[in-house]
Order: sequence, then structure tokens, then C-alpha cells
Amino acid sequence: MNKPVEARRQCGVSLIEVLVALFVLAFGMLGIAGMQTMAMKANQSAFERNAAVISVNSIVERIRSNQRWQRDDSYNRALPTAACTVPGGEDRVSVDIRNWLNELSSNLGEGACGGINCAGTPVFCRISVRWDDSRVQGGAAAQIFEVDVRI
Repeated sequence: MNKPVEARRQCGVSLIEVLVALFVLAFGMLGIAGMQTMAMKANQSAFERNAAVISVNSIVERIRSNQRWQRDDSYNRALPTAACTVPGGEDRVSVDIRNWLNELSSNLGEGACGGINCAGTPVFCRISVRWDDSRVQGGAAAQIFEVDVRI
């Protein structure tokens, strides 16, 4: 004897439906984890750019507070293409640049370096900071941030 049509309906969920739902959920979670990783890398890059801006402001204020040496180009320092060398003198300019380069190194990593080029009357300075930003997608191994200021 045949059962009525209503008695043959399925009640509940099959194992295959559960597996498909878990697969879709797992795939979505992998996508979220990838987005989280990219967001963390971008956040680190933004932090480093912010640290570069703060460090540039730091050396600008040191130059402004040292009026006697700013006019004779004592602060000028080319941005090296290779390793960064820290000046060893004990005069005010050498101490300012050494402290600034140590600040860059501690905030932006060991490869970070900076350059200063001041000229003209009134004095205009171009402050350059280089660091490794290759962790973020599209980031450069030698990211350079430059700021032009009037002293």
C-alpha cells in the first residue's frame, strides 16, 4: 500500500546539506581572515607614515630652535642611497641629527634614514625620510616621504 503524499515528506536536514553549509561558511571565514590580515598591514603602514610625519616635525622644530646654525647650512645632509650613517660629533647640530636618526630608526625600523636640504633666504628646507614599507600590498621597499618647510 502506498502511503499518502504528505507522509513521504522529508523532516529535517540531510548530511550533504549540512556539509555544503559548512563549506560555504568556512570559505566565508577564510575571506574574512584575509581581509583582516590586509587591514592590519595597512594599519601598520599608516602608523609608520604617521611616525615619519612626527619625526619630520621633530627635526624641523630642532632646526628652528637653533637659528645660529640653520643659516650656514650646518643641518644639510643628503639622503643616502645605502646604509644610514649617524654623525659622531658633539656639537648641537650633530647631536640634533643623531637624535633624529635614532628616532627614525626606533620608530620606522633599522633601515630608516633621513635627509635635510636647506637653502635660500628665507630658509626653505626639504626634509626626506626613507623606510621599508614593503609589507603592505603595493608598498615600496624604499618608501620616501618628503616635506617642504619654511624655517
